[in-house]
Parts: sequence; C-alpha cells; structure tokens
Amino acid sequence: MPSRPGNLLAWCALKIVLAVAISEPSIGLAQESVRQINIRAERFTFEPSDIEVVEGQRVRLLVEAVDVPHGIGIAGLGVEGVARPGAEPAVLEFLADRPGRYRFVCTVFCGVNHGEMLGELTVVSGSESNDSRTLDDQSDDRAVDVLEPDFYLVTLPTTLRIPHKRFAFRLTHRFSRPLDGGPGYGNSLEDFFGFDSPAFIGLELRYGVAPGAQITVYRNNNRNIQLSGKYNLLRSQSANGMDLDAYVSIEGMNNFRQDYSPVFGMIVSKRVADRATFYAQPMWIGNANKSLLHPELNFRSDSKNALLAGLGARLRVRGSTNVIVESAPRVAGFANGQHHVSLAVEKIVGGHVFQVNVSNGLGSSPAQIAGGGTGNDWFIGFNIARRFY
Repeated sequence: MPSRPGNLLAWCALKIVLAVAISEPSIGLAQESVRQINIRAERFTFEPSDIEVVEGQRVRLLVEAVDVPHGIGIAGLGVEGVARPGAEPAVLEFLADRPGRYRFVCTVFCGVNHGEMLGELTVVSGSESNDSRTLDDQSDDRAVDVLEPDFYLVTLPTTLRIPHKRFAFRLTHRFSRPLDGGPGYGNSLEDFFGFDSPAFIGLELRYGVAPGAQITVYRNNNRNIQLSGKYNLLRSQSANGMDLDAYVSIEGMNNFRQDYSPVFGMIVSKRVADRATFYAQPMWIGNANKSLLHPELNFRSDSKNALLAGLGARLRVRGSTNVIVESAPRVAGFANGQHHVSLAVEKIVGGHVFQVNVSNGLGSSPAQIAGGGTGNDWFIGFNIARRFY
C-alpha cells in the first residue's frame, strides 16, 4: 500500500511524456504544411505578381503596403484584405483546395492606374494538371478589363459584369448642333464645333443584384426614362472566348408616363487575344416610332416595331486607350431615317472611362437609335463612366 502513490505518480508522468511525444510531431507537420508568402504592394504592382502553390497546401500571405493603402482580393478563393503603410502586414490564410489560375486585384483605389494592379496565383494539382481556368467570383468581377472597361460601346450594351451589390454611374452628353451644320468652316469654328449648343444629357445608375445579374435606371433631359436588366448566360474562360448575355428594357416618355417601348435582345461578345473585342447585339424594339429624334420627311411605315442587328468592336490601340466603332442596322420593321453609326476614342483612368464620340444621331438608348439617325449630319458627344468598386 505505501507504494501505491508512487506508482500513481509514475503512471501520470508516463502519460504526460507519451502525450508530448505524440503531439510534437503533429505540431511540426502542421507548421511545415503552411506555405508563407510575402507580398509587397506598391503603386501599381504586386511583388511577386505571379505565385504558384500546390493543391491541398495551406497558404499564408503577408501583404505589406509600401506607399498607400492597398487591398487584395483573390478570385475564386474568397480571400480579401487590406494592407496599410506603416502597419503590420495584412495576414491572409486559406486552403488552396482547387487547381486553377486565380487572378488577384487591388481592391482599394490607389491612383490613376489602379485598374492595372493585378497578379495571378496558380494552384497546381498533385498530377500537374494543365487545367488553367480562371475561376469566377465577385473579386474577379472587380478587375478592370481594358478590352471591356464599360457597360457600353457608345450606345449599344456590352457583356461586362458588375460585382454583386456594387454600383456604377454613367453620364452621356450629345451636343445638338451638327458638326457640319453651319454655312462654312468659320461658323463651325466660332461655335467650337457645336460645344456652344444645347445638349442631350443622360444619367444612369447601375446595380449588381446578383452575380451575373444587373439592373439600370437611365434618364435623359428629353424626359425619357429607361429601365433595363441584363443577365450573363455564358462567361468566357479563355483569352479568345465568347460571352453571352440576355438583355431586356422598357423606355417610357414624359417621365415614364406614356409611349412605352419594350426591348428584348441578346449580347454576344468575342475576344481576340489582348487586341480586340467584337460584339453582336440582335434586339427587338417595340414602338420604335415613338422616340423619333430625327424624323424623316414624308416617311410612312406599316410597322411600329423594329428588329435591330447591333454590331460593334472595341480595338486596343495603346495601353489603356481604345478605338470603338458601332452600327445598328434595322433589318426588319420600322426604319425611319438612316441606320445608327458611331465612332469613338476612349481612355481608361483608374475607375473612370472617358470617351469622346461622333454619331449620326442624338439617340442614347436602344429605342432612340431604333428611331433612326440623320443622313448627312454628325454630332459630337462624350460619355463618362465611373465604377464604385
């Protein structure tokens, strides 16, 4: 009996030793399985910007901001954080459980080239899979795409997505005096090529109601209001892929009190590497005879609806500068005036897109351009778009 306390004490000590011996290797293994990567964020680059990890690996990113606050969001992994200069690096830890290429972006506006602050994290599978898909989530939608920076070409819509629960704003401005409207070059110069004339001005607010789905409200100063929605049906996963959207809108005159024009259409885009994006936008427009900004004399039509075949392209000429061309021939139904044509040059600066355009009509919505343009007159204008993300 006297030896029982000693035996008990020895038994307890043995348990503790065994527990430590068993646990220490597992702790060491857990620590070895974490891949720690230091990222330096500075306007307008991440260093490194190309990262590779192995499937199943736990990854810890230490993000240091050098000059101004920078965010980092990694598409498809649900990872997001903000690093601030002078503070401890932001720590982001996640499990790399899906092979593929994941684009990461700066999510805090940091200057004029904010949209070009990008990187890529590649998760390589254990079998060295060649699957190089860029996975899709909200962070991916935030990245600025130079070949599709805006929700429009000039007037026709594009397939650009907006992140869920985010906003975008757009201003359209068309000077009402034709460029060749005066009796000679001197008179046009005195009016500064129409800049002294009254203008058709429109304001638009856009909201992402769900991933791939968005709604807009647009009003211009001739008291037309347009409500529209767009849903992404097919999204490209390659540099030369195609996107497909369903589009619907309704436009009403006199502050949406009368003469409603419904629109149903599709938007198809085709990217060609990093040089161009081409578009086709077939649309059916009801009551196209209600929004005539350029009525043709003695024109008569048995149809009040129009089938429009929108066509356009955005061509990258240098860095973040694009040239745009669009046309909207009406292939059936109401066809007052000439088919809509626009040319434009645009510059992407951070979250803004600035565009100067020339069109053969003043229309700035599908129903208005379906009403037709002029035969000989050209109007100068501009669009300004701002993303709030």
